[in-house]
Amino acid sequence: MKFSASLVRRASFVALLVVGSVVLSAFAQPGAPGDSKTILIDGSSTVAPISKAVAEAFSKTAEGRDVRITVGVSGTSGGFRRFTAGETDVSNASRAIKKSEIDAAAKNNIEYIELLIALDGITVAVSRTTQIFGTAPVCLTVGELNLLWAREAEGYIKKWNQVRSTLANADITLSGAASTSGTFDFFNDAVNGAEKDSRPDYFGTEDDQLLAKQTGDNPFAMTYFGFAFFLHNTRLVQAVAIDPRRDLINAPAEVLAEINRRRAVNKKQPLTNGGGECKGVLPSVETIEGFAYKPLTRPLFIYANKKSGERPTVDAYMKFYLSERSAFNREFMLDVGYLPITRGLQAAAVTCWTKRKTGSAFGGDFGGLTLRDINDKYIKHCGS
Repeated sequence: MKFSASLVRRASFVALLVVGSVVLSAFAQPGAPGDSKTILIDGSSTVAPISKAVAEAFSKTAEGRDVRITVGVSGTSGGFRRFTAGETDVSNASRAIKKSEIDAAAKNNIEYIELLIALDGITVAVSRTTQIFGTAPVCLTVGELNLLWAREAEGYIKKWNQVRSTLANADITLSGAASTSGTFDFFNDAVNGAEKDSRPDYFGTEDDQLLAKQTGDNPFAMTYFGFAFFLHNTRLVQAVAIDPRRDLINAPAEVLAEINRRRAVNKKQPLTNGGGECKGVLPSVETIEGFAYKPLTRPLFIYANKKSGERPTVDAYMKFYLSERSAFNREFMLDVGYLPITRGLQAAAVTCWTKRKTGSAFGGDFGGLTLRDINDKYIKHCGS
């Protein structure tokens, strides 16, 4: 697999938003005085645009005018590492908290409130000038994504026509979310059946804008990131339509034989070729909101430190966040590039914050849950 020089450079990416006139010190943590006017947020690059937009809107209110807010982007896992150590007030997360993170929080006496805030559709993207598909529709099945992205593909699936015989006889360039990202976890769970089941020979980063730029420049590249980053980069990339069928693969027989040999070593079920035309669904407001974009529609979260919530500034910010003035306003969310959750889930989130309901609705095990499961578990957890 080819990688450009810029792809090989894995420079760390940190984006900060500062609201107010004074930069938030790195030492301002949840143990700050009760009258502290600073809020420290870190975590998911996917959720960051929402928290940034809310912070900007909050800064225009009487309560938020003198508040200083930073939004870091260290990925969902990186954000949870800081949050469960008591270093941040709020953690952005593109997946629910894991058992290991729950345990870390308990060890450090960190109580947290889980707040489900939005819907997203992970978008598989290629260049607007892509040459991968020829004259065929820009479409892949989940079975083909599994063939391309699972760890058995490492060092072997190097050309597009190994994925499907009719795709380009050209080298593959892959990029996507870093392994610290909740997007990485959700994508691999949805496509490959396990959060960490990914080929490692791809370029991973938390810098979604870099992913869009590099993919847009290469007609044989593919990436994945949140829907908002796709919407903001349609001049560079286009979305791949996703067909949810796992049994529709048209790879060369010798390719599938080698992949299945590797899968057998890893105690996985074999993949099978199945004839048929790829008939995918594109991510859009309608398909994500209606759950027609499968299996890559997902909920997004923020986690608030309960102790931080005792500070009037943090309480005011969270109440503003969970209101129709920001994240629960349809037009506000569509402008940012995300979908608001249902009224029932909104009410549950407000109840969770108001009652300071701690813990997770999912107990650290988010894999395999349907959107209906997620809805029911979260509403039950919050007691609304």
